Amino acid sequence: MNTFSKQPPGIQAALNQESAPARSERIQSSGRIPEARLTSLGRRRSLDLLSVIAGAAFCVGMAMTLHAEPTHSITIDGNFSDWATVPSHSDPVGGPGVLHDGIPDTHDTDHSGPNDIPVYVNHPDIDLVEYKFTHDASNLYAYFRATGQIGRTISNASKHGRYYVIVTLDVDNNLTTGYPVHEGGYFPTSAGYDMNMEVEYYDGVFNTGHYLNHGALNQPELDAAIQDQTNGIVRVLPGTYDYYSQWVWFDSPGAGSYQLPPPDNNASITFVADKGPVYQGIIRIALSPDKHEAEMVAPFRGFMRSPGGDPIIALGNTIGISISLEASPELSPQPNTEWASDTGNPILGYFLEHPEPQLKIAPFVQNGNVVLSWLNDATGMKLQRTPSLTVPDWQFVGGSDTTNQMILPIGSGSAFFRLMEP
Repeated sequence: MNTFSKQPPGIQAALNQESAPARSERIQSSGRIPEARLTSLGRRRSLDLLSVIAGAAFCVGMAMTLHAEPTHSITIDGNFSDWATVPSHSDPVGGPGVLHDGIPDTHDTDHSGPNDIPVYVNHPDIDLVEYKFTHDASNLYAYFRATGQIGRTISNASKHGRYYVIVTLDVDNNLTTGYPVHEGGYFPTSAGYDMNMEVEYYDGVFNTGHYLNHGALNQPELDAAIQDQTNGIVRVLPGTYDYYSQWVWFDSPGAGSYQLPPPDNNASITFVADKGPVYQGIIRIALSPDKHEAEMVAPFRGFMRSPGGDPIIALGNTIGISISLEASPELSPQPNTEWASDTGNPILGYFLEHPEPQLKIAPFVQNGNVVLSWLNDATGMKLQRTPSLTVPDWQFVGGSDTTNQMILPIGSGSAFFRLMEP
């Protein structure tokens, strides 16, 4: 068996497109596909090729991450059965005298000191009682369950309510960047939060699903951050709640106000503010019929890239998560004039585990074509091919990042395939 290691991140398989016998004593070209051999190498970002076999049979060796969060692909459709195996986190059911870490569970948002004790507010719609968080190869997902109705806002001639579904992220696992959530009136507090994935409801309807960056301490720093973001760049820096930018990402170069440069030149963004207008970008949310539950997706790409070109959110990263619900007072039990929020305990040290793609080559040629497939949970990874590993020339296989199967013509000579992170 020929082995290859220390390749660029990805999982590779090889197909010899001539009908030569297999160059392996262990595996013959019998048409059978052996089980993948998994090699535990600890936490690392690369998923390395460890074997290449001629013919239709093959074996893959893959670096696996230990003690990491498993991946789940979630369909955002208001059917929550695909969340059944995702770990659940609970939060107290709010009410008079109900405390969460010594703080009223549902409370006002006027307090912003690290040692403040906010005031109890009766607002069932923001009373978070359960939450979950997961990911797949290219998306972050969050689940929320509340006592009241998620996203409910008033809409009449004189009142236009607001409601926020919030996932705050420590994207670099570093407490010295970003800001502590108490600055925004969210308790219990924790620190180091750089970015949000967030949905706003306003005036009775969905308004925007947007990304936020808290990486500025003053207006000149915020102006510089916004300029960077028009070019698809986020600098992860110390920040404060009061200075932030927020944008909607579109998978279309002309849908937003700013077309991004390569490699994201097929996308664009629009900077947005609270209270409209309505924009539907790539962040999506779905509610249960009774509105007690919600599920949300934020694709990795909307978090942008570092100045060096690395995705801010990528497989192999460790992040922190704080989940909150927040709303204006109009639909809370009256009389009440206070905004209210409820924040769960943070999920810390969340490792973005690589999915197990299990890249396979079908054992038989079909009408002169070879069929390559991988697990659905790895949809979003990119298939690449090269005619040689001596002087590799890896080329992206068009359309492979939106599916988990490709049918390709055999041609002549050899072809080597790998799956790469998005």
